[in-house]
Amino acid sequence: MAKTIQIRSLEKGDLAAIVNMEERQTGVARPDYWEKRLEISEAIRPHWASLVAELDNRVVGFILGRAGEHEFGLPGTVAWVEMLGVDPAYRRRGVAEELMEQFTESAEDHGIKTIFTLIDPNRSDLQQFFSKLGFDHGKMVHYQKDLSS
Repeated sequence: MAKTIQIRSLEKGDLAAIVNMEERQTGVARPDYWEKRLEISEAIRPHWASLVAELDNRVVGFILGRAGEHEFGLPGTVAWVEMLGVDPAYRRRGVAEELMEQFTESAEDHGIKTIFTLIDPNRSDLQQFFSKLGFDHGKMVHYQKDLSS
């Protein structure tokens, strides 16, 4: 029998788990960065938009999202997935899907009709993941200016 993934709102106490998750994946620990991100999350994001997944009595994934009105000339309120992370030891167990499902349901409950995210075009795994969840290549065009030249 498969264990049930529990989804709940992200809390300050989740800081160590998120730092540890990233460090095991990238080899870099950024506790100050994550502490600031979680403070921002608590201060300005709706409680439903930043979530953690628990399995085996530990945090195994997270999503940082937000909602915004009339951003970038978009009509109405939209939701954004800013970051989605899963503990490397718990990948391919449906953690990211459960996080996205709860995020999507909550956005719908708040009258939101569109969810956006940005991904690296070289990450075909992420393109496949979001496509599987019903995301399509959007109509917005990404622009950037390189300041190092």
